[in-house]
Amino acid sequence: MSENTLKQIIDTFDRYDDYLTPKLDRDIEEYRKGQFVLRFVAPDNTPAEDVHVSVRQLDHEFKFGCTLFHLDQFPDDERRQLYRDKFRQVFNYAVVPLYWDTLEPEQGKPRFEKDSVHVDRRPPLDLIMEYCTGHNIRMKGHCLVYNSFQPRWISQNNREIKIQIDRRLKAIADRYGDAFEDADVINEMLTIYKNCYPGNGARNLQITDERDHERWCFDLCRHHFPHTRLFWNEGIHETFGSSYKGHRSFYYMTIEKMLREGVPVEGIGMQYHAYTTKENAAQELSRCCHPLRLLDVFECYGEFGLPIHISETSIPSFTNEPDDEALQAELTKRLMKLWFGRKHCDSIVWWNLADNTAYHTENQFHAGLLREDCSEKPAYQIMDQLINREWHTELERNCGRELRFSGFYGNYEVTVTANGRTSVHTVRLCRDTTGYDNNRCDFRAVTLTV
Repeated sequence: MSENTLKQIIDTFDRYDDYLTPKLDRDIEEYRKGQFVLRFVAPDNTPAEDVHVSVRQLDHEFKFGCTLFHLDQFPDDERRQLYRDKFRQVFNYAVVPLYWDTLEPEQGKPRFEKDSVHVDRRPPLDLIMEYCTGHNIRMKGHCLVYNSFQPRWISQNNREIKIQIDRRLKAIADRYGDAFEDADVINEMLTIYKNCYPGNGARNLQITDERDHERWCFDLCRHHFPHTRLFWNEGIHETFGSSYKGHRSFYYMTIEKMLREGVPVEGIGMQYHAYTTKENAAQELSRCCHPLRLLDVFECYGEFGLPIHISETSIPSFTNEPDDEALQAELTKRLMKLWFGRKHCDSIVWWNLADNTAYHTENQFHAGLLREDCSEKPAYQIMDQLINREWHTELERNCGRELRFSGFYGNYEVTVTANGRTSVHTVRLCRDTTGYDNNRCDFRAVTLTV
């Protein structure tokens, strides 16, 4: 990557810096932080006095995610452990692979157990569950009724296909219950029309041609996963790419139609695979990374009031040369700040953590945050700096019977010393536990017995 190309791409963002920097700072302050009140009482419920308190944020309410497709997939123990450590250092949200062809290659024998036969980029679900629950990582299932990657044994009769899908979803729900906070119900549907048949490559779910297919998928998934938020996931071309036309975009109009008809679409997925060749990077990346277009997309789709996921992020570095990795890092920093401050953005998901762990030809873009040896790229360090330092709340002070402070939404560890006693508390300071209290005519208070 030449210095001129890097400068040209970054200048697309930075020419609007006078507008963007104060706006993004205000948006992050308004949408990602809250006003918190901690009240301290003695064991007899009388107000505590002369309190010394330290507050340390443990994690974010916002979901910083990545696919967990390569968990324990490396042949050597060193990279396996690095992958595990680097994942949980930055991410609190994992995308779990539910692709039907590799989850159930033999009918009636899904690969749930940890000792299931190895499949590349498809760790057994029990292994993923164990890792995520052990590190308080929330999960998103991807995807429940995809038009691609069906098992070889699937029927060619539409009624039988639906029965088989119903059984598949029931088996997942029976074993994992409410483990998935979110799930992609359907994926990449807008280019699908009479081309999902056996022999047409990966696109081989023929029931997608039925007029009520989307409704059928969402209704069935709502039945099996009543406490999981159900997402429609779509490609970059419809959101940040050349097909984006605001309210006239096919994706926008389709979601609008589904909601009007009562289809339980509860979240909007927007892929961000910024794949391009190195030679075309200046033109292509300047377009899909244009900050004014990005803001317009969120303003447009935000009208639905649904959570929006930047669901599949790939920003290329092309090689492991320093200049190429610098471009990836600079774009990552600018995009993360813009996305994090959007009101309805609920999650940012990177698609492949390490180089050479992507799907087939996608490896050519070197879009991982880690190199193939699992060493950190500058983009990973940017993510770590933003999530764990810049967007992090930590303070210590003396106070009276209560402490008021502004902080990022998330879980906190609070250490309190009062009357010669020290106690440690874990509190959840998020939108559903804070905010205005009508009875107090004040912010809600979390009471801690110290």
